[in-house]
Order: sequence, then structure tokens, then C-alpha cells
Amino acid sequence: MKKLLPIVWASIALTGLHGCSGQSLIPGSQLFSQSEKIVPLKPLKAISPSIKTNVLWQVQTGCASKNSKIHPYINSDHIIVAGGNKITAWDKKTGKSLWKNNLEELISGGVNGGDGIIYFGTDRGNAIALDESTGKTLWIKPIGSEILSVSKAKNDRVFFRTINGKLLGLSSKTGDIKWQHQQLTPVLSTYGASVPVLAGPYVIAGFDNGKLIAYEQQNGSLAWEATLTVARGDNELDRMVDIDGKLKTIGSAMFASSFHGGISGVDLRTGKIHWAKKIPSYTGTDADIQGVYTSDNAGNVWRLNPQTGDPLWKMDDLMRRSPTAPTLVNTDTIIVGDKQGNLHFINTQSGLFVARIKGDQSGYNVPSKVDGKTIYSFGRGGLLTAIKIN
Repeated sequence: MKKLLPIVWASIALTGLHGCSGQSLIPGSQLFSQSEKIVPLKPLKAISPSIKTNVLWQVQTGCASKNSKIHPYINSDHIIVAGGNKITAWDKKTGKSLWKNNLEELISGGVNGGDGIIYFGTDRGNAIALDESTGKTLWIKPIGSEILSVSKAKNDRVFFRTINGKLLGLSSKTGDIKWQHQQLTPVLSTYGASVPVLAGPYVIAGFDNGKLIAYEQQNGSLAWEATLTVARGDNELDRMVDIDGKLKTIGSAMFASSFHGGISGVDLRTGKIHWAKKIPSYTGTDADIQGVYTSDNAGNVWRLNPQTGDPLWKMDDLMRRSPTAPTLVNTDTIIVGDKQGNLHFINTQSGLFVARIKGDQSGYNVPSKVDGKTIYSFGRGGLLTAIKIN
């Protein structure tokens, strides 16, 4: 494989199953996730922490969501979380409750935002926008199918990905549908969808047929299409190639993963795949100039060379614990959550544990988020934790 084009660290200027940490199979729909097999978990190694972790605050948000992959949204003052039929806002410095909104339907995708508005979707196919300061409903747009993920908003566009393979571009101000495209959804697929990413003039989304596709944000015209994985196998389970995990961009590069495929390095300008490694992952990636970090379907955590995809280390201490995608805390540390509610801090150079804390006892199925020097982890039981490391 050719190497990735040089990674540009300035701002990009482009021209050109229910999905949780332990997932069940339901044929003929997206309502399936990796089957929960009763197998012994690998015992956790005792560690002597080499970094100091400080829990700033913890709150029980009431937004429990055992199965849906609903991400926190952070703005300058708030952290906003959702689960079940509730969406709530919290002061990100103190953990104080700011507002809440109870719906009459289940929240299934989000949360994201931009320009003072937050966005999420429901299992009944309603795209919803709220004022981020008050939680007041600004608009509701029925789009006909359960919503699994929502992009950030920019230039009067916000993008919703649905369970039946659609990507819709809506006016972020009014909710009017400006364009939509649909990809074929296989008979079996994981419950979930990667969050569409905005990069230059494009919105880039992953689909259940193994394709990563870039569209022009304003008019929806096709910019490029990359097939990360071709379905192979004798049964529908073996042929699953969903791109459901976190998509990560750095300069001119995007890193993405697929369920029965692997990790790929893709040129954002053309969609050309510059390298691919057979490391199946439904969680996705995080990356910086030093490494691409992922957790695979077996629970191994990896660091890869961003230019070539060659493995730099592999850590197997979390096998069968369904670790989330790693999140870079800083150049030296990543954090992953697991299905027993542990938050593991791992050194990026050695691949060794440097600290561990107990979080939401219901476990984690979305990666932690970092805002400045604070880490926010949101668990399946609705526990929101703010952490700093020294």
C-alpha cells in the first residue's frame, strides 16, 4: 500500500444487533449487536498508578440508555446528555443541573450541536432541535425512520443518519430537508451508525455496506466514495461490514474502521485508501501524529503508525471486556471504558495501564470526550463523570 499523503496540521482546506458494549443478533433488521456470550472475562491486572486522577464531580443524569450509542455534547458552558426519553444539561465545571426536557418517545441518536442549537433524533424518526441554553424546542422534523446519529451543525446544515441507510441534510435553522441519499442496508447489521463528520465542504458518513462516502454539504452532490470492506462469507453474520465506529480526521487523512473489515487510512480529498489493516473494529478510532488508536472486536487495544497502518503495540488485557474506542487525553495517555464500568488510562508509548477508576457500574458503550484538560465519561446507567489527570 502507498503511504498516506502528509498529514496537514493546519486547518483543512479541501477542494475537490442494539449497539452497545455487548451486542444481540436479530435477523432482518439493524436491531442487533454483538451477542452476549457467557464467557469468563480476562482478570484485570493490578496496577500501581503512575498518574494521578482526580474526579471533579459525578452526577446521575437520569438519562440511562443501555443499548443506544448516544454521545455527550459539550459547548462553552454546558455538557448535554440524553438517554431513554430524557435530555439534560449540566454545568461542565460544577456538575450543576441547568435544564431537562422529557419527551414522549425514545432518543436514539445524537447529541450534537452548533450555533447555539443542539440536535438529536428519536426511534420514531423525529429530528429535533433545542435551544442549548434553555432546552426549549425550536423545531421537530419527521424524517420517516429511526435516527442513529447526528453530525455537528455548520453553515445552516446538520446531517442525520437513519437506521435504513439514509443520510439527510437539513437546514439547521428550520429543519427543512435540503437533500437526502440512501445506501443499501444488508439483511443483518449492527445497531448504530458512525457520527457523520464535517471536513472542508464535505460531510463524510459511513454505511452498513462498508462504504465511506463524502457529499457536498450544501447540495448533497457526491464528492467521492470509498469501499473500505467488501462483504464476504457464507452467512449474513460473516458478511457484516458496518462502519459504525468513530471516524477521525487529521489534516488530509481520515481513519475509519468496519465490523468484519479493518482499520483504513483514507485521503479526505479523493477517498483513496492508502492503507488497510485486518483489525476488525466496531468502535472506531482516535488519532494524532504519533498514532492511530483503536479497540478491536475481541477487546484488544492497538496503536498503529498513522502513515502506514503498521502496528506499534497491541494490548490484550481488556479482551472480552468490550472496551470503547480510545480517546486521546494528551500525547501520553488514552482512556477507554469497559462493560463493567471501569475507566482505564493507558500510556500511548508503552501500551501499559497507568491508572484506573470505577465509573458507571452499568458500563460504557461510547468513548469519553475531552474538553480542554477535563475528561467527561457518560455511562449506560446515566452516570456522568468529570475527571482531570495530573
